[in-house]
Amino acid sequence: MQGAGIPLSPTPAGFALWHPSSPWKTVRSMLWLVLLLSLITQLIAVLFASIFDSNFNGIIGPTDSLKALGSAICLTPLLLILVYIRRPKLLQLVKASPAIEGFTQHVVDQNTVVVSPMPTTIKHHIVKDSTPLEMPKSSHLWALFFGGVIIAAISLIISTIFMDNILIFLLLVLIIVIPAWIIGFSTPVFAWWSASTRFFGFRLTRREGEAMLIAGMLSALPAIVINSTLFPISINMLGVNDPMSSNLGEFLLLAVSAPFGEELSKALAVLLLYSYIDSAKKGFYVGTTVGLGFALIENLMYIMSSLIGGDGFVFAFTSIIRGIGSVPGHAMWTGISGYGIGYYLHRRRGFPAENRDTSWVLYDENTRQVVSYSNQNKAVTADLPNWWMRHVGSGWSLPKSPLFCIALAISGHSFWNGSLFIISYVFENSHPITYVLAMLGWLVILIFMLWYCSLRILPSLFTTTYREKSLNYGDGHTL
Repeated sequence: MQGAGIPLSPTPAGFALWHPSSPWKTVRSMLWLVLLLSLITQLIAVLFASIFDSNFNGIIGPTDSLKALGSAICLTPLLLILVYIRRPKLLQLVKASPAIEGFTQHVVDQNTVVVSPMPTTIKHHIVKDSTPLEMPKSSHLWALFFGGVIIAAISLIISTIFMDNILIFLLLVLIIVIPAWIIGFSTPVFAWWSASTRFFGFRLTRREGEAMLIAGMLSALPAIVINSTLFPISINMLGVNDPMSSNLGEFLLLAVSAPFGEELSKALAVLLLYSYIDSAKKGFYVGTTVGLGFALIENLMYIMSSLIGGDGFVFAFTSIIRGIGSVPGHAMWTGISGYGIGYYLHRRRGFPAENRDTSWVLYDENTRQVVSYSNQNKAVTADLPNWWMRHVGSGWSLPKSPLFCIALAISGHSFWNGSLFIISYVFENSHPITYVLAMLGWLVILIFMLWYCSLRILPSLFTTTYREKSLNYGDGHTL
C-alpha cells in the first residue's frame, strides 16, 4: 500500500475540470455581489466627499473627519468580504494511472483508501475550478422582467389605498417593493449578458465571465467619485457657480463629466482584463460585459429611486426605458472601446492581421505566424439569431484605434445625456403633458437610433462563415 504524503504534481497542460452547474446560480451569485459592491461604491464616494466636499455642494471643503473615519470603518469589512468571496476556487484532483511498478491500494488521506483492480500510480493535483459559464435563456429573463415589472406596477398602484396601515404597508414592501426592485434593476442586464454570450459564442469559465461583470461594477467606483466630487469641484474652480444645482453645472455634469468619467473608467476596466482579450471581437465582448456590469450598479440606484414614492407608473417607466435603452447603451459604448483595445492588444502581441474570411486562426506561439485557419465549409460559429443574419457581412466597420473608439463611445454617451437635458430644459415651463410627451418622444428616438446603430455595428464583427449555427461533433459536444 502506498502511503500518504504524496507530493503535488504539476497540473497537465490544458487541463479543465467542469462539473454540472445551474444557469441561475450565476444570476444569484451576481446579485449578492452587486449588492455588496453597491455598498462599497457608496461608501467610497462618501469617503472622498467627506475629505474634499463634505456638504456635497461642489465647492472644495470643508473636511468632515468623523464622517471619513466612519466611512473607512464601515468600508473595511465589506472589502474583506469581497476578497473572501472572490478567492480562487481550488480543488484537489487524484489521478490514477496503470503502472507495473504501482500498487493496488493507495491512502489518499487519513480516512480514505482507494483500491484499484490493477497496479497503479497516483498523482495529486491542485486545480482551479473551471466550470463553464452558463446563463438562463434571455427569453426567460425578459419574460421575468416584463412580467415582474407589470405585476409590481399594478400592485403598487392598488397598494396606495393601504398606505395608512403601517403593518400592511411593511408587508407590501416585503412582498412587492423588494422583489420589484431586484427584478427591475437586474434582469434586463442579465438578459443582455445572456444574449451577447450566446451571440458571440466564446467559451468562458463561470469565473472568467463573473470577473468581467465584476470589473464593470468596480469601474463605477472612480466614475462616481469623478461625478459627485472631483468634477463639480473642478468646474467651480473654473468659474461655474453652484455646480451641483445650476443649469450649466447640471448640463456639464451630464454631457461632459458622466461620458468622460464613466467611459474612461470602463475602458480602464477592459484594459485590466487584457489577459482575456486576444482579438478585436473578444475585446468587444469583454467591453460589452464590462458595460453591463457598470449598468448593474447604476440601474440599482435608479430603480431604487423610482420606488421611493411608491408610484407604479414611475417604476414601470423607469425600468422599461432603462432596460431597453440605457443598459444596452452602456454595453454598446464600452463594447466599441473594447473593440479598439482588443485590436491594439492583438497587434501589440505580435500577431499579424489576418485578412482571410475565417472564424478562427491558429498562430504559432513562437513565430507568431499563421499555422492553420478555418474555411467557409468548416466554420465553427456563434449562435446568431435569424433576424440578424441578413446584416452579417454588411455592417459598419469600427475604427481600429483604441483612442478613436473610446472617443466614439464618449461622443455617443454625451449625445444621449446632453440631448435629454436640452429637451428637458426647453420644455420645463410648458404644460406637464407636453413636457412628458416631449421627453418620451425623444427617448423613443434615442432608443431607435441606438438600436439602428447597434444592428449595423454588431454584424461587422461576424463574417459570412457564421451562417452555420453550430458544429456537432457527434459525442454530445457542440460548439
